[in-house]
Amino acid sequence: MKLFSFYNVLQLTLDKLSGGISMYNKQIKKIGGILFLISSCFLFAGCSEENPEHQEEVVVSSEDKNKEVVRVVLESEFTVPNEEYILIQKNIEKKMDEIRQSLPEGTGFGMPVDSPEWLAYEELVEKTYKPYFMDYTYEKLIPANQAFQFHLSTELEDVRYEMKVSDIQVTKSENINTPKFYDFTAQVEYTNNAGEVSQHEVKGTAILSEPGKIGKFEIRDDGGLGEQVHVDR
Repeated sequence: MKLFSFYNVLQLTLDKLSGGISMYNKQIKKIGGILFLISSCFLFAGCSEENPEHQEEVVVSSEDKNKEVVRVVLESEFTVPNEEYILIQKNIEKKMDEIRQSLPEGTGFGMPVDSPEWLAYEELVEKTYKPYFMDYTYEKLIPANQAFQFHLSTELEDVRYEMKVSDIQVTKSENINTPKFYDFTAQVEYTNNAGEVSQHEVKGTAILSEPGKIGKFEIRDDGGLGEQVHVDR
């Protein structure tokens, strides 16, 4: 009888010990879950603190984008000849001759803005300039004759000058009052109708009213290039 009682006591002790171990394991799991949540919170906080660095990267990329836009416009303007431009201008001249011959001599006329020839020119200007200019600036390019201004007359048979642009430098203004101003310089190699080569440094300023969009584009000094082109025309 005593042996039986001792055995029962021993069994109860083991049962309690087993239950204690089970409770201990449950507590460990709970503690582990709490630690996981805490670590997740720290990780989230760490990611939040990295946001300012991400914003800084966006600002830097906007500046790079602005500089690239200025480069693209300069490359387009000072790469001559542009065969697509020449073909369109020849078609416009041909259309103008047809209209002229159909009218009494001395009658004034203009190019129909809804003609396929003129619409092709507008499409070329849109493709070349619109992605890089504010709408209010882009809309003035054709009326002010500012689109392809260094390409004018290259469709004529006796005008065969060429231009190549290189070493384009675009610098963001350091003046806190003009943060959207970008100064630029470019070297233009000009070959006239006679095959004579001259070098010209072009300087100007562009105002990037929005990231990647030019609000104003001004060539302050063309290094005598415009005068040379005028002579060769």
